[in-house]
Amino acid sequence: MNAASFRLDDLASSILDTVPMGVIFCDRDCVVRYVNETYARYLGIQKKDALGRLMTDLIPDSRAGIVMQHGVPEMGEQCCIGQGKGRRTLIVNRIPVRDDAGEVVGMLSQSIFGNPAELKSLSDKIDRLDQKVSLYKTRMNTALAARYTVDSILGQSAALRGAKLHLLRYARTEAPVLLLGATGTGKELFANALHQASQRAGGPFVGINCAAIPNDLFESELFGYLPGSFTGATREGRVGKIELAHKGTLFLDEIGDLPLTAQVKLLRVLEDKLVHRLGASAPTPVDFRLVAATNRDLQAMMRDGLFREELYYRMAGLAIRIPPLKERTEDIPIIVAHQLSCMNTQVSGCSDAAMDALMRYAWPGNVRELSGVLGRAASLCQGKTIELGDLPPEIVAGAARSQPSLPPNHKALLADVQSNNEQRLILAALRENGWNMARTARALGISRATLYEKTRKHGITRA
Repeated sequence: MNAASFRLDDLASSILDTVPMGVIFCDRDCVVRYVNETYARYLGIQKKDALGRLMTDLIPDSRAGIVMQHGVPEMGEQCCIGQGKGRRTLIVNRIPVRDDAGEVVGMLSQSIFGNPAELKSLSDKIDRLDQKVSLYKTRMNTALAARYTVDSILGQSAALRGAKLHLLRYARTEAPVLLLGATGTGKELFANALHQASQRAGGPFVGINCAAIPNDLFESELFGYLPGSFTGATREGRVGKIELAHKGTLFLDEIGDLPLTAQVKLLRVLEDKLVHRLGASAPTPVDFRLVAATNRDLQAMMRDGLFREELYYRMAGLAIRIPPLKERTEDIPIIVAHQLSCMNTQVSGCSDAAMDALMRYAWPGNVRELSGVLGRAASLCQGKTIELGDLPPEIVAGAARSQPSLPPNHKALLADVQSNNEQRLILAALRENGWNMARTARALGISRATLYEKTRKHGITRA
């Protein structure tokens, strides 16, 4: 851009001369092509005397060249002009200007003048707002992150291994996945692990429990809304869960509770990859992977007209049945060992009688019920081992009505769990410390000789 190619009509110039901020524009060579009256007066020069001069002639530490080189705006920065008593403070926005082809052709600078104390207060407020935005972003990223991986799904039974194998296979696809399982079997755990094993692991994981949302709020929760779009809408509006899952995974737990109207709209989003906020005139493109879960018979619901066939068949192509705990009782010692190790107690295990009772019980609430029982038993336990008397009466009574199912090798299974946990801990510490044995030993609180012994024991080598 040269001097002849930049023109500003009289009306625009008059308007800019009246605004209570300084405006200056330079071309790609850092030559001033326009300055308004406010800025010229602040600099103590005539407008005509500024035109055609370099920015550094007027502002010695001008960042115009840097902003144009990188093409990135600098907003709300505090800077000073002049020396000694004539030194003045201002807040500056520096914005690269691009042509129709996207090339940077100049820079527009907006400067806010005022009392130095007031400007300092404004600058401090901007800094605090930036810190809050960063904090909220961090919290949002943490809140929208998947918490579990495939390794978090504990068990060695054939039934569970089959479900995990399907999970890993389906994770490589982009198609919707339907998780089928009774209450407490770990459907959310599987959904997290599916996300973490997929190519979308770096994106958000957004979960919503359809059974916990009133029918009249489904659409605003899923699709979002603009300010004032309906009675009761917040002034800020809301981004829907579908938009929050952009580039990641949307997990709809208990999808059988999704109202028919919301089912129709969800199906349309899956087909068009567009979401319409309530009150919006234009749709928003979205890119997400759907994972749904239910403990209900969706086929029976379809026959009764309570679930859309099109939505069901979109999800049911890739379905994973999560086995209930009563079908994988051999996993109970492994789960017990893990749960107890995560509790802040001195309890480290169960007696044979207690473990036998745990493995005979039918567990209608599955792993969730087992976790609750262990928490109660650990709080009642007087020593380091949970005894039969520490278990709830209904567990003992229910176990007495069942056939014994305690495998003869359950103690070996517990030893395997402890060994596997130790192996994962050592491997994680080695990676975190760059495979430096001395630093890793210090981090683990063991000697280097012990660390070498344990790496040989577990066959840990650097890949």
